[in-house]
Amino acid sequence: MKNSIAIIGGGPAGLSAAIRAAELGLKVILYEKGKIGTGIRCAEGFIDTLGCLGKPESGVLFKVDNGIFFAGKAHFVSFSQDHGIWMIDRSIWQISLAKKAQALGVSIKEKFPIGKNQLSKLSDEYSYVIDASGAPSVTSRMYGFVPDYLNNAMLLAQYVIEGDFRFLGKNTLKASFETQNFGYHYIFPKGNNIANVGVGQYHSSDKGTKTYLRKELDRILKKERLDGYRIQRKISGFTPSLSVNRLIWGNILLVGDAAALCSPLHGGGVDTACISGRIAAEIIASQKVDLYPISLWEVLGKKLVRENRIRRLWQFFGYPFIRFTFKFPSLIRSIFFSQQSIQAILGLGSKRLFY
Repeated sequence: MKNSIAIIGGGPAGLSAAIRAAELGLKVILYEKGKIGTGIRCAEGFIDTLGCLGKPESGVLFKVDNGIFFAGKAHFVSFSQDHGIWMIDRSIWQISLAKKAQALGVSIKEKFPIGKNQLSKLSDEYSYVIDASGAPSVTSRMYGFVPDYLNNAMLLAQYVIEGDFRFLGKNTLKASFETQNFGYHYIFPKGNNIANVGVGQYHSSDKGTKTYLRKELDRILKKERLDGYRIQRKISGFTPSLSVNRLIWGNILLVGDAAALCSPLHGGGVDTACISGRIAAEIIASQKVDLYPISLWEVLGKKLVRENRIRRLWQFFGYPFIRFTFKFPSLIRSIFFSQQSIQAILGLGSKRLFY
């Protein structure tokens, strides 16, 4: 089907790609293995690190005004209106994106899982396929690079917890760091009486199993005095970063988590998912698909490289690096939202670090 594309996955990347492709006049069909807005496994924070997406069109619970970063002691950071962090209801947001896509003519097929065989058929039938199926992607199962996603991955365990979270303060998120862990735990409230509480640790061969992370999360609940709160839902998973070397497989383009575009530093990936989906659609419409990797890197490369260098500094110097960083609120804001190099952020001039 000429000038038509198939999209696998109805998450942020797939829906963003569908909307942009339809706006550009392409015929689009999107396949979602479940129902749009279900199966969400994240803290539901929306961080517009590059300042190019703006406030989500729906599902916003509140604009995050403050962050509490605990590393030995509490450090309070205020975010201005120019810094885009929102807590959202991902389900509501993704359902609204699907409705927008359908209004533009996108055909959405729910409860329609795509496996290796179906992907091969789609590749034959459509001009292009955008794989937004997450990690590991359907493409990785067909071409045999599933294990790559665990390189540079952050492993996650999260509980959705009901209780009183007003102690955090209004419109405030909390992230805590400990000496013994290469990672962090977080409390992301969705309101006064419910929050996503989780732990994320960078993958290693001796730690990071589901059992280990659940034990860590249970320990953290006691530490944060949340062990008496009611657990509504338990979630586990991982976020891949900078681990997939090839983004085009024939006429298949990888986007979002399928392209391993989550933050190397904190694991967030909603903004990069949306951006990569849009870029993939624009590249297909312009019939310059070979330029997809370089076009993507021109937008996201500086951010991802910077975050990866900061992560490696953390890994090299350990907990003292985190404690030092959180003494300077302006430094934290620069790390999350500036497109400056790590050298400039840390005042190191032209000295090269961890290339």
